[in-house]
Amino acid sequence: MINKTVTKLWQGKYTSVRDYEIDKAIRKGGLVIHYKDKQMNISVDELKRLKPTGKLIQSNYKGSYRLVDVLFKPETEDRKQVKLF
Repeated sequence: MINKTVTKLWQGKYTSVRDYEIDKAIRKGGLVIHYKDKQMNISVDELKRLKPTGKLIQSNYKGSYRLVDVLFKPETEDRKQVKLF
């Protein structure tokens, strides 16, 4: 799993992830996006369905990338917590 922390949401509901980060997260088994005190897990199957949008952006260092806009839907329950019945 790859962890990514974002500091702002576009239009209050979207987060942008670079295409090479998506590829790396697919190889590592998923992506966890953290925003403030909330988090969202994205599985490998969901990552494979995401497509880059917009124009090609030139990096300040080397290479280029496209952005993938992801609707931020935080989890309501922490997966690490065990439910007591």
